[in-house]
Amino acid sequence: MELPFEVGALYNRQKQIHGVFGGQQQGGISTPKEHPLVIAFTGEAGVSHGYHDFWDDDEVFHYFGEGQVGDMKYVAGNRAIGEHVKDGKTLVVFQMMGKGRPYRYLGRFMCLSSYVQPGTPDREGQLRSAIVFRLKSLEASLGLAASETEQAEIDAAIDDVGATSTRRETEVRTKQRLFRERLIGVEKGCRLTGIEDLRFLRASHIKPWADSTHSERVDGENGLLLAPHADLLFDRGWISFSASGRLLVSNDLPSDVKGRIGLNLDASLRRGLFSQRQLSFLDFHRDVVFDMPRRIHAYGSGAP
Repeated sequence: MELPFEVGALYNRQKQIHGVFGGQQQGGISTPKEHPLVIAFTGEAGVSHGYHDFWDDDEVFHYFGEGQVGDMKYVAGNRAIGEHVKDGKTLVVFQMMGKGRPYRYLGRFMCLSSYVQPGTPDREGQLRSAIVFRLKSLEASLGLAASETEQAEIDAAIDDVGATSTRRETEVRTKQRLFRERLIGVEKGCRLTGIEDLRFLRASHIKPWADSTHSERVDGENGLLLAPHADLLFDRGWISFSASGRLLVSNDLPSDVKGRIGLNLDASLRRGLFSQRQLSFLDFHRDVVFDMPRRIHAYGSGAP
């Protein structure tokens, strides 16, 4: 069925989702009566109950079903997700961005299977059995690009003579997508501009892709969502972030650029908190990437 949504874009739940298709306006799963559609919402609610949806290494999205108290039952919305293919319905997923905020469209998914996860807390903190659905995204991408330097490094890796080009490209592209899928569960938007629409953002590794291990390359906490001009500054070491969340700006960034680039580069402002893993990656960025132009100038780009 045709849908008026674009992957990565933001939509008002009441007006632009339920106002068009109907369905329950509360809860994590909505089943409109007049349309062959199942709408699942991921994000804030599960985290508040002590569990969260996640992407595994095979790019399968593990989505916890509905039911706030006691063991989850394979009825209502849970059954709708598990049987959507059999019922001839399209399954779509939206990401919650926070109370009173719009929802980010993640696209169409297909339910592969489900399993029972014991020991999952309910709304009252009591342990119960949860139903978890294994969902596969049917979208080619999230509309989210890599940074310029990182894309060049990835393209070079694809051309590595150590593996056949087709197999190598598949492996690298899969890692790219998995990193982006995990990153949007960690970062909501650009810390400098506030933009949350993925179509206008880039997925930037904090510890550069070329310097990261295989596991670090697909770690969502090794990343930031940045607007293209902010990503350029971060990627090339003109800016970084302190452990307290303050912006660090290289003294070598030309004042004319500061005034014209259209970013608030006030170092006195806090840009939000970082997780412990993000802070460890930021340590590397500050030590190795930040102020890179100054180090190159000091030591010479052709030095042995």
